[in-house]
Amino acid sequence: MKNRRIFLFSFILISLILGACASPDNGAASGAVLTEAALIAAEGLTQTAAAAPPTATATEVLPTATNTNTPAPTATQAATTQGGSPAVTATQQQQSGGGATGCLRANFEIETIPDGTQFFIGREFTKTWRFKNVGSCTWTQAFSAVWIQGDLMGSEAVIPFTEFTDVDIQPGGYVTVSITFEAPSPAGHYKGYWMLRSADGITFGLGTNGREWFWLDIESRDPVG
Repeated sequence: MKNRRIFLFSFILISLILGACASPDNGAASGAVLTEAALIAAEGLTQTAAAAPPTATATEVLPTATNTNTPAPTATQAATTQGGSPAVTATQQQQSGGGATGCLRANFEIETIPDGTQFFIGREFTKTWRFKNVGSCTWTQAFSAVWIQGDLMGSEAVIPFTEFTDVDIQPGGYVTVSITFEAPSPAGHYKGYWMLRSADGITFGLGTNGREWFWLDIESRDPVG
């Protein structure tokens, strides 16, 4: 339809122009004819444009805001307890069995090298802890002492019970855990946290619920000055 109208108006316009040129009085008459032709063409084009469908234009769509959940802290991001000792993670709490009659629970008896003992940088030393099995399960030689957090101070991170004893530790029995360390560099305060671990990977420790850690706390000193 649009093309037919354009063709019709073009035809009328051309006819009027030719007629004006052929007229013997092609002065004012020709000008009037050309003016009329121009008006007719403009009107026709205006009607054609009005009849044509509108051209699609891009509409900017703003993105919809979405809620982003902040991930919960991981187990390794547990807060420290009052007094400076790190709190046991939720996973460790679930694993330890807990409770006064828990399967895996140790009681601290004695230790060597009190907190704050000073050593020169590079000096090797051995700290010993004595623990009592106050849980209801036997500690086998497949158990181990494991470093949890803080300063390792040159020690192995996992030390099997075979380093400490050649027998299983029955409930009510004792085990002596001795670990060799080296005073680190640079000079300063160092502290490392440890727990015990069962043969099937359950980490446990001290206290009423078997959830507390034991540690080494020293001052490393520069031998010069």
